Order: sequence, then structure tokens, then C-alpha cells
Amino acid sequence: MPSPEMEDDDEIVSPCVGVCRLDSQHMCIGCQRSMDEISEWFYASDERKREILELAQLRLAGLDKRKPFWRR
Repeated sequence: MPSPEMEDDDEIVSPCVGVCRLDSQHMCIGCQRSMDEISEWFYASDERKREILELAQLRLAGLDKRKPFWRR
């Protein structure tokens, strides 16, 4: 997953890669975000977007083994 890229107006770009399918943990197999994180993206602060991107990168690297809160 690419690191957070910035557009000309310094907006954090969505990590969506157009592969919108959920795995058994309800995580998108394309961007590694949960359904809640995907929905939240549109109104999240830049700080929250960076947190979401960091979590997605950890999931992609296999370092975040936590289940979404609704699956614990």
C-alpha cells in the first residue's frame, strides 16, 4: 500500500484501489480498511485519515492482528 499521498491542495488521498471486497474479518482486501473506516473517510479529519492509513498499512504488513471491534 502506498504511503499517504498529498494532492495539490494537501488533501490526503484515499487508499482505495478499486478492489472493494471484504474478507472474513470484514476488511477490504484492496485497501485493508474496515467498513467503518471506509465510511468514515469522507468526513474524517486529516489526523484521523492518517490513523486509518497507518492501521491499514499495519494490516497489510500482517502486524495488526486485532479483529474489528464488532468481531471480538
